[in-house]
Amino acid sequence: MEILKRNLNIEETKKNYKRVAWFYNLWSRLTESKSARKVIELTEIQDGERIVEIACGTGQVFNEIVKRNSSGYNLGIDLSPDMLSKARKLLRKADQQHYELREEDVFNLQIKNESFDKLVNNFMIDIMPEDRFDGILREFYRILKPNGIAVISVFSQGTRKVNSCWIWIAKHFPKLLTNCRPVEIKSHAKKIGFKVEQEVEISQNTFPSKVYKLRKIVG
Repeated sequence: MEILKRNLNIEETKKNYKRVAWFYNLWSRLTESKSARKVIELTEIQDGERIVEIACGTGQVFNEIVKRNSSGYNLGIDLSPDMLSKARKLLRKADQQHYELREEDVFNLQIKNESFDKLVNNFMIDIMPEDRFDGILREFYRILKPNGIAVISVFSQGTRKVNSCWIWIAKHFPKLLTNCRPVEIKSHAKKIGFKVEQEVEISQNTFPSKVYKLRKIVG
């Protein structure tokens, strides 16, 4: 699979998400809600765990994590202050407890080794340069406990002809999709040491995505 090239500029990325924060939840409902439900399902949350969502965005998935892990510790991280502002409002409205939200990026995580049982990451790797995939997955591996689970969703190529329209948009009008494009992470995950337990292809209103369930294998 040929992956479209992308560059990484943290400040530019923040500007991109500032631009879309006001309508992102609508976009998410139309194109990402099916994958979000699959992410929650595959995470297999058991109350009392330590769970981190990296790139928690406006908090749609994170709110569900906190609700299901109400006596555990839940950490949400995002590099966009505008997206985090939306997440804070959502969690306050839902009267949620036992969570923390922090502005950080995946390359500067202030998290100790083997700190979390579960990790969730939605539609973040697909905006990153391909040469950063290994480093990102290595960080995920580092902060998970042995046998811990990472559940990751990405923009995919899809399996239906109609899905190709989104690939065309990603190629010719990348800013419309905040620079997201179809990616593949299976080979990278295996290289780092993850076991790929499941991969589920999803199409919602023609938008293609894939959800991976990875397990940290030690030794």
